[in-house]
Amino acid sequence: MRNFIMSFTGIFKAKNGIVAVVDSKASRVENGQSYEDVHRNPEKLFVFQNGIATTFGANQILVQNPFEFSSKVIAIEDLVYEYLHLKNILDASFFQSLLVKMTSNPANTEPVNFLVGRKIRQEEYILEHHQVRYCAYAQRLATPMEHFFTGGDEKYREHFDNLPYLSQITSVDILQKTVAKELDGLIQYYDQQSEYNPVGKPVKSYVLR
Repeated sequence: MRNFIMSFTGIFKAKNGIVAVVDSKASRVENGQSYEDVHRNPEKLFVFQNGIATTFGANQILVQNPFEFSSKVIAIEDLVYEYLHLKNILDASFFQSLLVKMTSNPANTEPVNFLVGRKIRQEEYILEHHQVRYCAYAQRLATPMEHFFTGGDEKYREHFDNLPYLSQITSVDILQKTVAKELDGLIQYYDQQSEYNPVGKPVKSYVLR
């Protein structure tokens, strides 16, 4: 049984830094119904040298063992930690190695997504979206006019897309408080409104200066 994060993550750019925000819930889908996966608390936020990343989509993949018929289930955060331990950066070869692993098994149809923020130099930051699935890899860089990337549940993404003042906030500390508070309030709202809320507390955030 594979698990999917139908969560919410985002990376937001201010003048003097980047904010990453994630929720803490993992979901699984059985017979078309969503349930919280209480046995799994996947890490969705990673910090490395001059960078920060969040992940959404599939949080586990099936990797074919070349010498056997069996596949083993590998958690995305384990792959990330293993790579960061070696290189302390998520670079092009990380995404290539993930592509090779996912392409070893055609069952990896649900994509794994990474939102990445990097510091180029003082007060210069870039945002990236990487998506990997069976036999396919795509990446997109934010334009200078794009101040954030979000991923996960559509209702939450739409809410953040409709907050025009976010791109006007120049202080990274104010941006962190604003984004975390918005997400917190939304989770509370959808906990009461919907049958199943795929996004859950606690909200985690991190500032890269």
